[in-house]
Amino acid sequence: MKKLFVVAVIALLLLSSCVGGPATKADAAQSVSGTELILPYVHVDGFGTPTDMPAWIGWEFEAQEYVRYQIAYTSCTCRQDSINKISMLFVEVAKSEKGGKTRKVSFDYWGDSPKMPAGVTRAEIEEGFMPKLVNVKLDTLDDVDVMSGATVTTINLKQILAALLKYHNAKYPAIGVPEPEDYVDVVSAASEDW
Repeated sequence: MKKLFVVAVIALLLLSSCVGGPATKADAAQSVSGTELILPYVHVDGFGTPTDMPAWIGWEFEAQEYVRYQIAYTSCTCRQDSINKISMLFVEVAKSEKGGKTRKVSFDYWGDSPKMPAGVTRAEIEEGFMPKLVNVKLDTLDDVDVMSGATVTTINLKQILAALLKYHNAKYPAIGVPEPEDYVDVVSAASEDW
């Protein structure tokens, strides 16, 4: 009798965990379609021509105070398709009811030219331009000046950030969360003295 009671309780617990019912075909199709991972942005080429293009959110992780993103996008469209490469950008955006604010912006994979026609290198862009993109909000992004000699690359970095911040602000409104202080990477700052 005791065994029968234990089996009945276990069966009841298992059946009660299925109360929500199975997922519908529409739910399954939407969750695997991938369209929610497309991040539309406006690419600007070397002639200043804007073109609607897709970027992809490869990864999105929500923490308590920020969201970390991995974004894949085409930085340069001046090369033929057979050798053009996708850039992989990592961005952390702090949550706030006044809109997202970038905390970190860095490349994992550089899909642009190793050296720009004017001689600017990836290292120069990472050291001279990328720090300007930290602690930026959608309404202050236009104030960031692009880098001479790497105008297309830096314009499109701003274009990607604008698209990402619009996406972030719509998905994570963070009502009641005050705007954070400017972010300082204490690990990098501490290691610079070594």
